[in-house]
Amino acid sequence: MQTYNTQLVEKALKFLNNANVSFDTHVEDDMKQATMCIDVNNNRIWTGGNSLWNEGVKKGVKVDYINLIADYDFDDKYWSGGLAGTIAYDGSGKDGTWYDGADVENNALINKIKDEQDSDGMIYTDAEFIKNAFAYMVEHCDFDMELQQYLDFDYSEQGMQDDGYVNLDVDLDGDFWMYVQAQAQVA
Repeated sequence: MQTYNTQLVEKALKFLNNANVSFDTHVEDDMKQATMCIDVNNNRIWTGGNSLWNEGVKKGVKVDYINLIADYDFDDKYWSGGLAGTIAYDGSGKDGTWYDGADVENNALINKIKDEQDSDGMIYTDAEFIKNAFAYMVEHCDFDMELQQYLDFDYSEQGMQDDGYVNLDVDLDGDFWMYVQAQAQVA
């Protein structure tokens, strides 16, 4: 059995005990999955205006939640969270928040094409948005950045982005978080 740094386990316990954080696992014979959900309650997470896909737009994005999922690969013995996370946000533009824009009609492509005249563009690649998502977790969810070695995320590929969702690649060590969860039940 893996042993973990006691101080990091205590920091992780504080994070899991936060009212805005939920952690669940699903384990069967040939499948192990870990899911972490951070409720952001429509608070704003700011973009920095440095995305490749917008014209320097700096806005507070009303975020509903951050959902992070990882599956255990039994063959290669690691937790995989590629394309398995999302940040759900309000893309309506109401109340000064992010506006995804109107769809261009008769678009034959799978990914939506937006009317660039009325859209804020895509959040994808805005480094400040991801940085500020972590800052939100630190400030409102008792996340300690030392835990980033067990829970990390960043943008997935552009083609996975959609209205109201930023798609993420997730690096989540399910074994660590299941250990922490078990410690909480013992205490």
